[in-house]
Formats: sequence, structure tokens, C-alpha cells
Amino acid sequence: MLLLKNADLYTPEHVGQSDVLVGGGKILAIGKDLDFKCEGLEVYDLEGKVLTPGLIDQHVHITGGGGEAGYHSRTPEIKLTDIIKYGTTTVVGTLGTDGCTRSLENLYSKAKALEFEGISTFIHTGSYATPSVTFTGSITKDLVLIDKVIGCKVAMSDNRSSYPSDAELIKMLSQIRIGGMISKKGGILHMHMGGLKTKLDFVFRILNDHTFPINYFSPTHCARTKDLFEECLAFQKMGGFIDITTGGSQFAPLDEVIAYGIENGLNLNLISMSSDGNGSVPRFDENGALVGYGCASCKSNLDVLQAVVRNKVLNISQAVSLMGKNVAKFLNLNGKGEIKVGNDADFAAFDNNMNLYDVIAKGELCMKNNEICKKGFFE
Repeated sequence: MLLLKNADLYTPEHVGQSDVLVGGGKILAIGKDLDFKCEGLEVYDLEGKVLTPGLIDQHVHITGGGGEAGYHSRTPEIKLTDIIKYGTTTVVGTLGTDGCTRSLENLYSKAKALEFEGISTFIHTGSYATPSVTFTGSITKDLVLIDKVIGCKVAMSDNRSSYPSDAELIKMLSQIRIGGMISKKGGILHMHMGGLKTKLDFVFRILNDHTFPINYFSPTHCARTKDLFEECLAFQKMGGFIDITTGGSQFAPLDEVIAYGIENGLNLNLISMSSDGNGSVPRFDENGALVGYGCASCKSNLDVLQAVVRNKVLNISQAVSLMGKNVAKFLNLNGKGEIKVGNDADFAAFDNNMNLYDVIAKGELCMKNNEICKKGFFE
């Protein structure tokens, strides 16, 4: 068991100085001056630190991404420490462009491995392409029968997509909806949005012509271009939920994007942020020529969290909700995103300038005073 003392607690709502008792991977009690003693109890004093829910990253290429410049350009599998050292305690794994040499079976196995090593994991079936790659031959069956599957991925408005028709998308959405109903997972169509001028045209057509429920659409990379972001704001005003990628293409620094969005009606309850971590990142020289590839980092979520708070675009409660409570609510991740009794014991602890010091996942200290104390099996 673990007793966290004297934290400045954000649940994400600001509570103030509180203690939190953890046991069996769950939050057992929250209050001031908790006095609890038992054999094996570890007491950790967080005085002077801000305690928030652990971050949820809903778009990570846990088995690697890339491959678009040949076999050698495939990024490697992610390591546990490359997730937890940036405050992330829950990830959703996804395939990318390559649904051929990258398999769902590998994605599932890696998610299971990371869960064994100490964090919480989920995955999406599908990849960029249509028809979707699946485990069972059916998106519905994947949601119902594969424990970790919570949605299906597809690429839209991108020259690497399969340019699916509205009829194909409606069939996908119908399978997701039925699978979500039966499994009680919710179920979403996680849409990689590219930079083509079609933007969200297909979403608006389906919503208008077929009155399909808006909560099954989940566009990501929504700040890739200003035009796309403004269209996503219009989608959000219809009740849609959007996701901004912290580590990919963006038309401006994301603290400025959020500020611009707020000025133009952005609803902070209907937005999340994800890193696109472990995907490939092209590198260009001063003349714009491609010179190589790098590997995206989950650190971008932490960087943006710090930027929006330090630059006073958002307060701490609002900022951590974008990578916690909002994600858990939209994806129906029960027990995640909030610090309350009965929820999973996932935390991140910062100083008052949002420098990260401690990470606790499922009740276990993974990083303590900026030192990693939990590593993956092969680290």
C-alpha cells in the first residue's frame, strides 16, 4: 500500500492539500491528514507538489510506425520508460500507414506486454486502409470479442488513405456502433485526418444525409492545417469531439492554437490531445530536401501541457483534462482520468511550474523525484 501525503490535489478539479491512500492498484481514500498504518505501508510526502491524474495518450504507435520510405524506415517498438517518463500511464495503441508488415496480432501482444510491465493499454482495430484489417473478419466482432479493442482506425482526406466512399464509411460506423453497444465499450471511428482539401466533408454528409450519431466520429490531427482546425471547430459546435496531435504537423504552436480556438468558440469539454508517439518523423535540410527520418516522442504531450499552463492559456485543471478526464469520458475508459475513490491509482506529480517529478501507474511508483524506478522487461 502507498500513502501519498500533503499533495496539492487536482482531481482534475482543484481540491487543495490532500492525502491519497492507494492499495491493490486502486484509490482507497482521499482526505486531509489521513492517519493510516499497516505493515508494508509506504508513505511518500508530496509537499510542494501538484498531484494530477496520470496522462492518457490515445494515439501511440506502440509497435512502431513509418515504413513509408522502405523497410528500413520502420520505427521500432516503444519502450515502457519512453511512456512513463513523460507522465503517461494509459495508452491507446494503433497501426498506421502500414497494415501489411505491421499486424493487429503484434499490436495486441505489445499492448499486453506493456500492461504486464505496469501501465494500462487499449488498442484500435483497423489501420489507414479500407476494408479494415481486423482480428476476426468483422469490426463488430473485434469490439465484442477482443478485450483491448475500443474502436477502429481509418485514414481520411489523406493521399495515403483508401479514399473510402460514404457507403463504406457508414458500414464501418454501423459495425462500430453495434460492437460498442454489445461490448459496452462505446466504440469510435478514430479518423487520421490528412491535409487534403476535402477535410471533414464526408462527416458532414453522413451526419446530414443519414443522421448518424455524432459521438461515433473521432477525428485526430485536427490542427494539421488552419482550414482543417476551423472545420473541426464547426464539427465540435455540432456536438462532436476532436483530438489535436501534439507531436505531428500543426499550423502554429499548440498553445497558440488553443488560444485561437478559445477565441473562436472552442469547447474545452469536447477536445483532447494525443502525441502520435513512436511514429516516423521526416527530417528536411535547409533546402527542403528529405534527409532522413526520426521517431516521434510521447514527450510532446508533456511539452504542450507545460506550455498551455506556463503561458496562461489554460489553468492546470483544464490542461490535464485534455489528456485525462476528457479522453476517459469520450472513450468510455471506466476508472481512468479522475482521482476519486475506486478509480485506478494513476498519478503524475509536478512542481508549481509543471516540471514533472513523479509518476505512479496502477498504484506503483514508476518515477520518483525524476528518477525512473520501473523499467520494461528488456530495459
